[in-house]
Amino acid sequence: MHEMSITQAMLDLALGHAQGQRITDIHLQVGMMSFVVPECVEFYFEYLSQGTLAEGAKLHFETLPIEITCLDCGRQADLSDWADDPPRAIMVEALARGCRCGSKNLRLTGGTGFDMISLEVEVQEARGRMQEARGKKQEKKRRTSDD
Repeated sequence: MHEMSITQAMLDLALGHAQGQRITDIHLQVGMMSFVVPECVEFYFEYLSQGTLAEGAKLHFETLPIEITCLDCGRQADLSDWADDPPRAIMVEALARGCRCGSKNLRLTGGTGFDMISLEVEVQEARGRMQEARGKKQEKKRRTSDD
């Protein structure tokens, strides 16, 4: 359920950055240890964005892997062997194995965030031209049907 408040905050941020322009796409990074479920974010986004300039925008998710760093030697642990495992299993395995230097003094240094990386907006000028073209098309249809 925490995805609803996270999604609301992300939507508010996107609308603020869009400066009154229609949002078409939002690019997000989700860390494996963030425990944010992209499908839930999409569900809440569809609901929360109704009636806003973000309604109908497409969400794009990039999943960031877990990163663990040794505090003794500074080496980043190689977690590629467990890339398809659940996040908690990766953590347990990495902490049990430790670093190549022999240290078990490890810290989680990546894969915990949920970030909006960029958004795409419909340029006002383009929207005006599209509306103008639609109006001309409708006017042409009216003239054709009147003949």
